[in-house]
Amino acid sequence: MTDIHKIFGPPGCGKTTYLLNVVDQELEAGVPSTKIGYFSFTRKAANEARDRAIQKFPQLNAKTDFPYFRTLHSLAFQCLGIRTEDIMQAEHFKEFAAQAGIELALSHDAEIDFVKPDNPILNEINIARIKGEDLKTHYNKCGLDIEWHHFEFVERTYRHYKRSKDLFDFTDLLERIVSEPERLPMLEVLIVDEAQDLSRLQWMMVEALTVRSKRTFLAGDDDQAIFFFAGADVKSFLAFEGTVTILNQSYRVPAKVHSLANNIVRRIQQRQPKEWESREFEGLVKTYHRFEDVPVEEGQWLIMASTNYMLNPIHEWLKSIGVLFERNGVPSLSPQIAQAVVEWERLRKGKAVVYTSVQTIYRYLDTRAVARGYKTFKTGDPACMYTLDELKEKHGLLTDAIWHEAMTKIADDKKEYLISLLRRGVKLSQAPRVRISTIHGAKGGEADNVMLLMDLSPKFAKEYASNADNVHRLFYVGVTRAKQSLHLVLPKHTEKGFRL
Repeated sequence: MTDIHKIFGPPGCGKTTYLLNVVDQELEAGVPSTKIGYFSFTRKAANEARDRAIQKFPQLNAKTDFPYFRTLHSLAFQCLGIRTEDIMQAEHFKEFAAQAGIELALSHDAEIDFVKPDNPILNEINIARIKGEDLKTHYNKCGLDIEWHHFEFVERTYRHYKRSKDLFDFTDLLERIVSEPERLPMLEVLIVDEAQDLSRLQWMMVEALTVRSKRTFLAGDDDQAIFFFAGADVKSFLAFEGTVTILNQSYRVPAKVHSLANNIVRRIQQRQPKEWESREFEGLVKTYHRFEDVPVEEGQWLIMASTNYMLNPIHEWLKSIGVLFERNGVPSLSPQIAQAVVEWERLRKGKAVVYTSVQTIYRYLDTRAVARGYKTFKTGDPACMYTLDELKEKHGLLTDAIWHEAMTKIADDKKEYLISLLRRGVKLSQAPRVRISTIHGAKGGEADNVMLLMDLSPKFAKEYASNADNVHRLFYVGVTRAKQSLHLVLPKHTEKGFRL
């Protein structure tokens, strides 16, 4: 009989630390690392667990001693003995898209390490598969403005394409390993992190792993299950039988934010009841009618909205007031431009800079500022450093003007933004102190100060009316990112916003 433990970790309560301690305890008790499975949604999280274990037990080897610290997709790939060339790649998706007559955007998900196709029809087909739903049933409720015959044609074409090429996509891996559970490893310890984000198909795989393990630890927080639109199945997490542990002390959330968070979470109808304590710090919760009134000029900030397009006005506002920020991981100012300006002004102050900095500077200088034949800095030595005088004397530099006069290859709007940043004393070499993101993109993150827009997109407003639990969970995640202060921007139209 498998010993099953369910660990519920409210925001900032140290769920990951708890799981890492489980790994340490099992290793100290003599369990071979090859008999411990640690599975998370991202490869990064699994690798962090592995690396911490190696720090504590340096005799272990990352490559050979931790074969089951990985994602569930990766485990399926490993156990089925499938090769990389058997998986759908970018060229295959393009060929299929041409056959199906659809447009397809492709990206590479480095966290999970696979090519990710993006098309509304293909996305819904995949969600039906990971939910285990009949295709027509899913089509009837997904709300996609596509005729059924076209939807079904794309699904049939996709299936036939993979079969004709003898290829798998990543959902195929899960479907096949679930049908062949004997291929899964026999483990002493099974650990699954972020369990609330697993799809029904992934839960079927976890169920099969649990049967083949002596001790199972399922960790997550049903109140933070916000990936419902991507097929996450929180009901399976709640229904899984096991001994329940509630981590009850948050090391992030202050008292006033905790109070608001509890007011939100109590509205969720289907949930695991849990009591947890805030930090011994009162904190601040404040409401505004306009985001422009929120004091973002100082401190560390995380600014969130339920939908990406709602961040566009914030994006432009931050630029207009001279704030350096990053949006969904992308900096508001190109690091190359920032480096060019910082290093150019270092040169003008009589300091030397490295070879690569000169290359970056030359890229933004006017053609009249660098003599013909020197633009790519081929005359430089990568091992050397250079002063302004040396560059003028030997490497074709023809100017020593201030950066905004010399660097005419920087676009005017970026130049104006740079001038605004510098006037405010922003250090371009430092990481941005402000991040803007959707709530989904910020999950797992935190900041001293949080600004949260309470507006709902038409899609989320519809969800709020039909399944309010999902939207309550979304805003619960949003407010609990705050470590010190929470700044709520009220919706422009009350009937179209989240109600506190």
